[in-house]
Amino acid sequence: MKSIEILLPYCSLENEPDQIRITLKANIIARAASIFKVERITLYRSRSDKKSCKDQKEILGLLLRYFVTPPYLKKKIFGKRKELKYVGMAYPLQIPTHSLSKKAKEGDIRVGLVERVKESAIFADIGVGKQVKISNSNYELKRGDLIFVKVKKGDLSELEIIKNPDIYVGYSVRECENPLDYLKEKKKEGLVIGTSKFGDPIWENLKEVEEKLKSSDKVVVVFGEPYRGIFEIFKQLGGNTDDLFHGIYNLVRDQGTKTIRMEEALFIALSLLNVLSS
Repeated sequence: MKSIEILLPYCSLENEPDQIRITLKANIIARAASIFKVERITLYRSRSDKKSCKDQKEILGLLLRYFVTPPYLKKKIFGKRKELKYVGMAYPLQIPTHSLSKKAKEGDIRVGLVERVKESAIFADIGVGKQVKISNSNYELKRGDLIFVKVKKGDLSELEIIKNPDIYVGYSVRECENPLDYLKEKKKEGLVIGTSKFGDPIWENLKEVEEKLKSSDKVVVVFGEPYRGIFEIFKQLGGNTDDLFHGIYNLVRDQGTKTIRMEEALFIALSLLNVLSS
């Protein structure tokens, strides 16, 4: 499966006037990422002033982590916070690790919250209504860590901690203070593309993009701010886009609206990549 990472600016929420719309925007981002099996969402500093949009970054990161957490662990991990006041309005992600019943079945892969570590065993909440004991000899774990647990027997007598599940388990959320160095490294590892209405028309470059996608196991897609695009962002940061991207593309031909919102661009970009890489 191709590894997909999306980069969103710290200032992604600056056009949202209240917490309700902030919550719904974060939910749409989480849904888009989950539908197209995004592995990582990286929030990047898009302004030279290091203090700009710090609060927005914290709120967006919190909401994205909340949505990707299985329902049975949300209260334990996040408790009650004012930033989560409107999460009940959001659509659930319904990824495989979220759509599980309280009764475990053989073959289930569950997210577990480590609650106690003792000698060669750990005790965790995996959403079955009680704490379970799991043998552990290969991992250094501590209270509060999240793990993936495979149910080997339905009676919970045999559970295994696994590192790389063979199902989609959601995205991770990271932060990036230096996107210039980060993208230079990412460009060495795989394909890095940007989205901009001032970019090269993707409909004129479909074959080239398709070939790049099929030859890359790792793809990074970078988005701009609500009021500033990629070219302006990276010019201000002192970067040369040719050094950072394999290509920057306009994804919508003859668009009917004056602007395309970032969360809308997410669906457009990930849909195109999904088709072109198949």
